[in-house]
Amino acid sequence: MENSPVNLNRFGWLLNATIQWLLGPWLLAFMLTIIILMTICGNMLLIALVFAHRSLRCTSNCFLVSLFLSDLMVALVVMPPAMLNVLCGAWVLWPAFCPVWLCFDVMCCSASILNLCVISLDRYLFIISPLRYKQRMTPPRALVLVGAAWGLAVMASFLPIEMKWHSLGHRSGHSSFPGCRLRVTLPFALVASVLTFFLPSSAICFTYCRILLAARRQAKRVAALSHPPHPHPSLGEPSRPPSPGVAVGQAQQDGDDCSHQEPPVSQNVPVRKRDQAVIVFIHVSENIKER
Repeated sequence: MENSPVNLNRFGWLLNATIQWLLGPWLLAFMLTIIILMTICGNMLLIALVFAHRSLRCTSNCFLVSLFLSDLMVALVVMPPAMLNVLCGAWVLWPAFCPVWLCFDVMCCSASILNLCVISLDRYLFIISPLRYKQRMTPPRALVLVGAAWGLAVMASFLPIEMKWHSLGHRSGHSSFPGCRLRVTLPFALVASVLTFFLPSSAICFTYCRILLAARRQAKRVAALSHPPHPHPSLGEPSRPPSPGVAVGQAQQDGDDCSHQEPPVSQNVPVRKRDQAVIVFIHVSENIKER
């Protein structure tokens, strides 16, 4: 009877450890399966949405479809074997599929980053010159950029792995096939990371910084043209052009004072600038709607 609390504590600890051992892998497998299914369904719905609606079939969405396709391939080809590799602690699939899976892993991840880089370039061209965007970013050029992104991803994955420029994480002479891992040399790791991560990331940061600066500069220009300062603002009031009714009333009251009246030509200058700003804004809005 004296040892009953100790026995109960031991029993509780063993029961807790058993529950954690049983539920731990299953809970992890359930969570990973939910993530994989959500990734597959989300990317498939986005791709179907672009192809279903005619208004979404534009040049800029071509880059988005390429990004969705790369993420879909990650969820279909890369994530399920990776989940089995983590849960089982060893490669339980066909041994010859290990290098193919490694190639797809590197290719899909590299393609996602490169597609993000191409999307940032497309946004940069649209913000910098919206009126000439369709002339610069034509459908053939968009396809060339998408093909270049996927081609560079293939060259960074299939070519070095098939050419044996690194060592794979398994031993060919053993029956028990360990976890499929990619063991690379330092030169290969540096070259691959620079081409597929550091350079695209730097380009993305550069283009979005330029986009932010250009957007602020254009917003200031439009604001300056849309709301020009009045030539003779009154004291204590903000500098804004008076309405036509107020201007006529002031002219009738102060008809004898002609020294403060501006010639008709100088009054039309802000209106012309305002019309030009409105025309530019209409062109940009039409381009955005067409996209």
